[in-house]
Amino acid sequence: MEIQSIKQSFQTYLLSLPYRVKLMLVFSLLILLTATILGSITYYQFAKSSQRRTEEYQIQLADQINQNINRYLREMQIISLSPLYDQQILDILMNHKTPRETTSFPPASERLPMWRFISSLIHMRNEIKGIHILANDGTIFSNLDSNTVMLRVFERNNKWIKEIERADGEWVLLPLHQPNYYLKKDTAVFSVARLIRDPSTYDPLGIIKIDLKQELIEEIVGNTDSSSQIFIVDQNNQFIYPNKEDKIIESSFISELEGIQVKNYTSLPINGTDYMMVYNESDYSGMKTVMLTPRSIVFSEVNRLRKVLFAVVIVGILISFLLGFILSKPLVQSIHKLRKAMDKVQKGNFSQRVEITSNDEIGQLGKGFNHMISEIDRLVSEVYKTSLREKEAEIRALQSQMNPHFLYNTLESINMLAITKGNLEVSDMVTSLGKLMRYTIDNSAKIVTLNEELTFIQSYIAIQRVRMGENLQYHEEIDASVLDVLIPKLVLQPLVENAIVHGLSNRGGSISIQGKCEQNLLTIKVEDNGRGISHQRLAELKSLIENQQHTSSEKHNGIALSNVHERIQLLYGNQYGIEIDGGVEKGFIVKLTLPIQREEERGT
Repeated sequence: MEIQSIKQSFQTYLLSLPYRVKLMLVFSLLILLTATILGSITYYQFAKSSQRRTEEYQIQLADQINQNINRYLREMQIISLSPLYDQQILDILMNHKTPRETTSFPPASERLPMWRFISSLIHMRNEIKGIHILANDGTIFSNLDSNTVMLRVFERNNKWIKEIERADGEWVLLPLHQPNYYLKKDTAVFSVARLIRDPSTYDPLGIIKIDLKQELIEEIVGNTDSSSQIFIVDQNNQFIYPNKEDKIIESSFISELEGIQVKNYTSLPINGTDYMMVYNESDYSGMKTVMLTPRSIVFSEVNRLRKVLFAVVIVGILISFLLGFILSKPLVQSIHKLRKAMDKVQKGNFSQRVEITSNDEIGQLGKGFNHMISEIDRLVSEVYKTSLREKEAEIRALQSQMNPHFLYNTLESINMLAITKGNLEVSDMVTSLGKLMRYTIDNSAKIVTLNEELTFIQSYIAIQRVRMGENLQYHEEIDASVLDVLIPKLVLQPLVENAIVHGLSNRGGSISIQGKCEQNLLTIKVEDNGRGISHQRLAELKSLIENQQHTSSEKHNGIALSNVHERIQLLYGNQYGIEIDGGVEKGFIVKLTLPIQREEERGT
């Protein structure tokens, strides 16, 4: 209800604005609506196109990164096969075939050939941290010196050692890890490794492990010139790039994407920031490249376009206000002239006319106004003259009427004759008729007290009883506090007459009048116990009363219910009037509602 009231108040406020302001608002709303629709379509299409272009570029970039890394991995795979084709290397590994708890430092005859072999493999490859051949007995052969790598013993219980052994001679890509054979324990590398077998017996002789620096991937990623964050994991979702402290996503998050067919996500919230993700997996190595691009970067151009569109809309609204102010002036000026002329006519100046300067709708309205004022001026003159003629006719008619005192004297003579002859019933009837005539003929008072109206009703009932006898019963239940309340003259008599004519004429019955004060209002109820009224006729009467249509019947041509209702509303307002109710063989009820005005207010 409150929302409806606010809506109604806002609508009333808009309708009460000056016409010029309304025009300016309409211009502004049209431009705002048009710009909003076109801007929204443009923004949506541009955003969609920008996102699609960025996504396609990121997919190509991720694929390119995978291809470049795969090229290095293929080279490393080929390098890992080199020991199988060098018999001297195999012979040295055969000397260390049997695992031992402890081992001695290998002799120079073994170390030098191994060093030359490994050095030939690593020549001109700065991306390789080191190549290590790990014999079964724990001996490590490396291109790195003893200040960097332990060359005698390594732990065989490492997770990556077991992974290489499970591969059973296939090449293995090891994720980012910290090998225990480096003296500097925080050294992190990712590696390509393979189990070395005896070509003739297939017995395991050791492991070749190629440790790669992260600078290799940093160089590949750096060549892409991308503003995205790039993450590379192996087929087991273990990170190869970047280091752990540089990660913003966990490997568990990557594993959740395994069962999802769609590899691209337009909106992925991570740590309160939305990213666009591209997810590419290599068929060769099983390595996965994940690229995360902040949506703020993806839509940077779109956001600039949004600011431009917003500025265009603001400028358009300002221009519309300016144009509305300029263009509406001649139009509003004509309306102002017409309004001023109407104000003067309202004050009674019917000689006022509007100057017509255009032939548009406003000009036609001015012509219509001028014609209407001319007609009103003519009609007022005619009505005034007609009214004078009617007054003169009424005066002549009154002069020709019989003096009412002659009638009163005649009735008084009849009354005295009836008393002289002993006919008291005729005397009472003549007395009541005299009271009725005095009450109805007296035009000095249009408003009377309820007590005066009831006295008139009592005289009317007395006359009707002469005709109907004791079959007509009459009762009054009036609060003494409302007897001096003022009501319109002759407002109850039509209701009592209606009850007698339509309800009690053939069968007799009783009529009661009840009057009291309810909620500071006077309510009078006229009720009879006659034949009543059908529901259909009751509905017709209610409609006639509501529409204030005057009705009459063959039996009764007096003032009808709608006349009484209209009369009350004309005097006091639409909140007052009559209400009716009844049913077949249930009588008929008329309830009047009037304001309370006391006797002392009669002169006001």
